[in-house]
Amino acid sequence: EGKVSEVVRSPAMLAVSLTLSGSAYTLPSRARAPRMDAAVAKDAAFGASHTSFYTDAVAKDSYETLGEVLEAKCADPELRSVLGTMFDGCGTITEALRKELVTVAEKQESVFGDVQLGVDVLADDLMWDICKTEPLIKEGASEEEPEVREMHADGKFCVCWDPLDGSSIVDNNWAVGTILGIWGAETGILGATGRDQKASLVALYGPRTTVFVTLDDGVYEF
Repeated sequence: EGKVSEVVRSPAMLAVSLTLSGSAYTLPSRARAPRMDAAVAKDAAFGASHTSFYTDAVAKDSYETLGEVLEAKCADPELRSVLGTMFDGCGTITEALRKELVTVAEKQESVFGDVQLGVDVLADDLMWDICKTEPLIKEGASEEEPEVREMHADGKFCVCWDPLDGSSIVDNNWAVGTILGIWGAETGILGATGRDQKASLVALYGPRTTVFVTLDDGVYEF
């Protein structure tokens, strides 16, 4: 299980970062830094290279696990279970992208007219398979095939996703991602709004995999 690696706090956003690879970084101080000259502030924030906020991070002896963060920051135990399943899905897609060839899909089934790649279909199939394993997911829908399918009649949540956003640039080895929203079964997906969401998640597949997710008190990055 991955370990918490980074925490960022600002008036606009709270983020806890955890790398799926288990790489370790320090947690910067939660106290707000005093105001200072812009040039000095940049030096302090971005470290020697001026390219990464975490350049000057120092490893800690231990870090919170994903389960511990969800336990502390997501009050609904059923939603925690669904989020855990979605994180597992992102990890599965990560591994698949590392070895899958980037070729045009044999069947072109996008209703939007987009050219589907094999990795689009692969990521979408993985998301459907993952949702089928989670009894709490009632319905699912995909950008690749935008119709609502029932997964489990007694499920409590509905999930809608874009399995591989930006796949048109994946053959250049640029970062791509998975975007998904989670709604309660009481609203479903059709006709629901962003305000009705129980949680949302964005996974970024780059040199390492990171996932942004909304929890009870802010936006977290894992």
